[in-house]
Amino acid sequence: MIPPDTHLRIGSLLFDGLDQIDLTGPFEVLSRIPNATYRLYGKTIEPVRDLHGLRLTPDAALADAPQLDVLHVPDGFGQEALMEDEDLLAWIRTACRSSIAASSAMVSRVTQ
Repeated sequence: MIPPDTHLRIGSLLFDGLDQIDLTGPFEVLSRIPNATYRLYGKTIEPVRDLHGLRLTPDAALADAPQLDVLHVPDGFGQEALMEDEDLLAWIRTACRSSIAASSAMVSRVTQ
């Protein structure tokens, strides 16, 4: 249980080719956590498209993200390109030092 005086900062990473259901499903849960702030972050503030073409717009760029308590990285074919993006992986490594990371394939790549 999260103490009532603790505020959580939760963020999801947006990227081209993500699977929208892997973003919006967790969003429905994470955005309802009491005393929490949920935001979408991208490498830039430019909109991205999911694997079917749905346009999604970040709330802020990663460079402007606060230290997050929970980082959610959705799945999708676009995740393969992220695994080769050393700048992004470095940001995730830094962001995850004191946070919980939620992803499947990305966790193994980030911890290498």
